[in-house]
Amino acid sequence: MAQAPDSGAGGALGGVVALELAGGVAGAYAGRLLSDLGARVVLAEPASGSRLRRLGPFPGAEPHPDPALIDAELLERGGLHLALNAGKESSALDLGSGAGRSRLAALARGADLLIGSQSPADLERLGVGLERLEAENPALVYAAATAYGWEGPHAGRRSSEIADYATGGSMYFCGDPEREPLMVHSYQAELHAGLHLALGALAALREAAASGRGQRVEVSAQEAMISDQVWLGSSWQWGGAVWRRRGTGLIPCRDGAVIWGRAGPEVFLMMGRPELMEDPRAQSQESWLAWLPEVRRMLIEWAADHPMQELYHLGQALGLKMTPVNTVSDLDESAQLRARGWWRSLDHPRAGAIEVPGPPWRLSRSPSGPGRPAPLLGEHTGLVLEPRDAPPPRAAPGEPALPLAGLRVLEVTSAWAGPLAGRHLADLGADVVVVERAIVQSTRSQHFPGGDQSWPGFYNRGSSYNMLNRNKRAIVLDLKAPDGRDALLRLAERADVVLENNSPRVMPSLGIGYEQLAQRNPGVVLCSVSAFGASGPEASYTALGSNIEGSSGLVAQTGYGPGERYATGSFHADPIGGTLGALVTLAALAERERSGRGQHVDVSLLESGGSFLVDSLLEYRLSGRVAEPRGNRSRRIAPQGAYRSAGDDCWLAVGVEDDEQWLALAGVIGRPELAARWPDLASRRGAHDEIDRAITEWSEQVDHRRAAELLQQAGVAAAPVLANWEIVSDPHLYERGYWVELVHPETGLERWEGLPWRLSRLPARDHAPAPLLGQHSDEVLAEGGLAPAEIASLREQGVVKDTPADLALFIPSLSGPTAPS
Repeated sequence: MAQAPDSGAGGALGGVVALELAGGVAGAYAGRLLSDLGARVVLAEPASGSRLRRLGPFPGAEPHPDPALIDAELLERGGLHLALNAGKESSALDLGSGAGRSRLAALARGADLLIGSQSPADLERLGVGLERLEAENPALVYAAATAYGWEGPHAGRRSSEIADYATGGSMYFCGDPEREPLMVHSYQAELHAGLHLALGALAALREAAASGRGQRVEVSAQEAMISDQVWLGSSWQWGGAVWRRRGTGLIPCRDGAVIWGRAGPEVFLMMGRPELMEDPRAQSQESWLAWLPEVRRMLIEWAADHPMQELYHLGQALGLKMTPVNTVSDLDESAQLRARGWWRSLDHPRAGAIEVPGPPWRLSRSPSGPGRPAPLLGEHTGLVLEPRDAPPPRAAPGEPALPLAGLRVLEVTSAWAGPLAGRHLADLGADVVVVERAIVQSTRSQHFPGGDQSWPGFYNRGSSYNMLNRNKRAIVLDLKAPDGRDALLRLAERADVVLENNSPRVMPSLGIGYEQLAQRNPGVVLCSVSAFGASGPEASYTALGSNIEGSSGLVAQTGYGPGERYATGSFHADPIGGTLGALVTLAALAERERSGRGQHVDVSLLESGGSFLVDSLLEYRLSGRVAEPRGNRSRRIAPQGAYRSAGDDCWLAVGVEDDEQWLALAGVIGRPELAARWPDLASRRGAHDEIDRAITEWSEQVDHRRAAELLQQAGVAAAPVLANWEIVSDPHLYERGYWVELVHPETGLERWEGLPWRLSRLPARDHAPAPLLGQHSDEVLAEGGLAPAEIASLREQGVVKDTPADLALFIPSLSGPTAPS
């Protein structure tokens, strides 16, 4: 196990001070990320403890006891607190008193960042005047995540774990098409929101360092979830397809299951049937797709006699994208995670020695936390933060600039995780140049307008590519050609960041690894996002996003009950790893401001996906329990579920957080006697089936939007389970101006998922459409110092092209969005 380094010692964000007022999962995760990167994070908690401390899971036989039984000792031993508050300090204060508010104001004067979970108006109602804090500390950044944002028709709605997930789009397409949709447990929406909150906050801090002025950063959990999709809206807008549940998609084996990504004929080598690779049915896309159901049945029959780990390692040795469906106990025993030191050992004064997930990245020069165990409540109440002096602005006064304006990024990526990291940087103002080969990469071959892939220039019409690459420029370079490699290195001499998401062997084998880049430009930051990370015994293994949700533990706990596991269809780790790549890159750039040196950022999708199971991982650590599928039910509250409502495959998500909400729900559904019959959590847990039937009898008569409105008006956390077509037409998102509209030269008006964060000083801009293949090759190469004759020579050699090299080789993706190999 890896020992925790000293807190913040030499961290990339050393010198940054954050005050965390949030108390929930989103704010805690944002704070933990920044703390791991070297920031000093101080919790401002009520004397009774934050909400996070009460969420568990707790050690012992009952990981989620009745809230009345959570005493002062348990407040120190909850799993989410132990993991997400690791590395932080705790100052107890009472915001209900003048002394407590004065104490908060004094701490805020010494902070660069205030992390919250309230809108500015809600803070005002608590007696915390944000404007006063900002007046006393003009460079202060306030960053807060809420369920639906600070403004809009649904801004004041009650939230719960299932309601947050239901409105984010991912729940509707997970599960069996003949049964209710499935949520993914472990606070997914709040974790997505917290990740984007950290990124938005770091961008605002960078801008504050330049301008001397802070700003406000707003994140909506719903928008964060939607932004972390790539085909959800486009499948409806371009093809009129409702993205529905498709079943499990797993390959059962002797002791578990595996996921077979990017299904191709190479699987016959695994089964010892190489002659089938020559079968006529394996020679064309059309015939292969027709044969594929039978091939899957053949693989399932063969795999039944083989153990999961054998299939995993044999498949990888043969070049198959095959991964195990790991449980949390498998993650504990993973040789790859152990070799990379992902598990961090901490010695807590109440919980004792405990391992928590570490950061899912490695920095080549800067250490990453957590550096200390989670604090005891009020352990650091006496601490004093020195008031911050307003930083001298590095930019001339004037109109606010985009936070990353002037930053130059070379993006050598494909698929989803890498392009998403680049899009975040581009949306924040960086000049991002996509470096492509003269082939049709997977996202250029998906979801065409009208479903028509036969158009000339179809490779400029794929909606997945166009959605992920707005605000960028693009060039084509054959990096296998010596002159192509040299051209990239010349461009890198003027770049701040090189971003890539290939297998770890690819960039070094091309002669453009970190050592070669740093020789030409010592200040460059190389961000590498790969399936398993750049080190460890499985570093060379390859996977798609669908594979990683199995190997990271997500699939093993998702389903209708024990033994009924379901893949989620969300390609879980791609958006997490991509956003983490952007976040850690900004941290590395902040460190460069002090040292003048770049470094290598190594992000693992396996560790990124595993980090979003922190709740289940800590339950295993504290009690030895392995998370199993349990449908949509919660072990913390009851009732919770997805209930059929009026309409075709329409569903209502309900999560009753307390006895008061239960009383209200019973009244709304016209069954007030139920509240008296099952008045407390224990009795409701025991009668969950009967309660579910009563709710369904009511919800089947009402459309799910109206049902949610009625329950919300009564104070119950409820939401419709939104399908993709409903998200695209959602009035709340429309009123909030969430969508990005632009005009593409090939497809016309495009409407894309918007920015997952809102910065109050972010200037308005016209978003640029995704580039055509090779659209900017000449201008970018000229900016890199290449003479016109050199560029002409590259074109003559075929190193630079504007069309794919051989369209006859084009075969559209067989399995949707993919991760790089």
